[in-house]
Amino acid sequence: MAGIKGNDKWRLGFHLMPPAGWLNDPNGLCQFKGVYHVFFQYAPDDPNGGMKYWGHYTSPDLLNWKYEGIALSPEEDFESNGVYSGSALIADGKMNLYYTGNVKLKGDYNYITDGRQGNTVLVSSEDGITFGRKECLMTNADYPSGLTCHIRDPKVVTGKSIGKDDENYYMFLGARTQSDVGEVLVYKSSGLRDWELVNILKSKIPFGYMWECPDAFTAGGRKFLSVSPQGVEQSGVDYQNLYQSGYYELTGEFDQSYELKNFREWDRGFDFYAPQTFLDESGRRILIGWVGMPDEPSQSNPTVEWGWQNALTVPREILEKDGKLLQYPVKELERLRQEERILDMSESSEEMETYDIEVTVLSKDITITISDAIDLAYSSQTGQFGISFRQDKNLGYGRGGRSVNIKECRNIRVLVDTSCIEIYLNKGEEVFTTRFYPEGGRSCFSLSEGKAEIKYWKMEKMAVAEM
Repeated sequence: MAGIKGNDKWRLGFHLMPPAGWLNDPNGLCQFKGVYHVFFQYAPDDPNGGMKYWGHYTSPDLLNWKYEGIALSPEEDFESNGVYSGSALIADGKMNLYYTGNVKLKGDYNYITDGRQGNTVLVSSEDGITFGRKECLMTNADYPSGLTCHIRDPKVVTGKSIGKDDENYYMFLGARTQSDVGEVLVYKSSGLRDWELVNILKSKIPFGYMWECPDAFTAGGRKFLSVSPQGVEQSGVDYQNLYQSGYYELTGEFDQSYELKNFREWDRGFDFYAPQTFLDESGRRILIGWVGMPDEPSQSNPTVEWGWQNALTVPREILEKDGKLLQYPVKELERLRQEERILDMSESSEEMETYDIEVTVLSKDITITISDAIDLAYSSQTGQFGISFRQDKNLGYGRGGRSVNIKECRNIRVLVDTSCIEIYLNKGEEVFTTRFYPEGGRSCFSLSEGKAEIKYWKMEKMAVAEM
C-alpha cells in the first residue's frame, strides 16, 4: 500500500477517500441488515492508478465509517487485470455483488475491438464482509454481436425498483458498439445466475462512443436511466468536461418499447463522474459519485505528492420534480454542524478547514468568493450561475470555469471540505463539485456582490476507523 505522509493539509474531513493510493468509481452501494456499504475502485499501491481492487467502507449512520480493507482482489483468470465496477443486489438474505472482471490479453492488440475481455462476475456474502466463491456468468461471447470488447459495469436491480410488476431481476450493462456508439444492454433473470438479453437502450441520435456505469430506477412515479457517456462534444455550457454523467427520463418499459428523453447532467463541476444510486432501508434513493475526472490532461491533483488521489461525494438524496431529479446532501450530514453563525455582508469569515454555508439570496445578482480565488456567481442578465477560478491564485491546478443556465438563484448551499467543494443551487436543482487546494488546507468566504442572508457552520470531521 502506498504510504501517506504526515501533516497532510488536504486530507478530507467529511468525504470518503482512499486510505492511500488511488480511488475511482463508487461500487456496490447498498444498505444490508441495517449497515451502509460503500465499495470503491481502488489501486492501493499507486496514487496515479494501477491494478484495480474493491476497497470497502461500512457505516451504521452515514457519519461514522469503518474501513474494512480490500473486499475483492483480482485472483481468478477471468479478472486477471482488475476487478472493475459493479453493483450490489440484496436477495435471498445475501449481499450479491456483480462486477466486471477485466482481462487484457498479451499481444499486439488495440484493446477496443480485440485483446480485451469484460466478464460479468457474481460473488455473494451472508455478512457483507466475507465473500464466497466467484462465478463468471457471462463473457464477451455471450454478448450481442456488433459490439467492441468494451462491455462493463453491471447494475442489477429488482423489477419493482424499475416499475415492473414482477419478481424478476434486471441487469444493465454499459457498452460500446463497433460503430462507436454508446448503449446499454438489458438482461432479465428469475434468479441470480442465468441471464437473458431482453433489450438494448440507446438514444435516437448517437450520444458518445461509450456509455459507462448504467443505473436504472424510478423516482416520483417516473423511470430514469443514468449513464456516463464518453465522447460527447461540448455544446455551450453543456458537456464541458472530458466525460459526462447524466440521466434520461425513460417512457415505456426498460425491457420493451421505450423512448429516452431529456438527457440532463448530474453535476456541472470539474470533478464528478461515474455516480451510482441505491435505495436504503428507509426508502430513500441515495446517490454517491466519484469526485474525479479520468484522462483529463488540463487539471491535476497535488495530493499525489501526499500519497493519495480522488474521493467520493457526500451521499445525496434524490427527489423528482417535474421530470428533473434534485440532489441534496442527506439530512445526517447536518449532525456534523457546530454552532450556527451569521456572516455580516461587509465582512469575511475566518479561515476554516471544513464548513457548511446556507445562502438565502435577496438580490438579482450575487457573488460569493472563496479565499479571494474562487467566484461563485449568478448573473440575472445572462441567466447563468458559474464557478470560476482566478488563475493568478492557482487554487484550481488547471481548473478554470464552469457554468449552467438557470432562471433564478434563490438559495445556495456550499459544502467546503479542506480540498473539495460541493455547491447546491435552489435545493439541488443544479450541483457543482470541484477540487481546490488552498494553502494550508484552510479557506474563508465573503459576499462580493449582492445581498443575502448567510448562515454557516464549522463542521466536525467524520469518524473513520481504520482496520
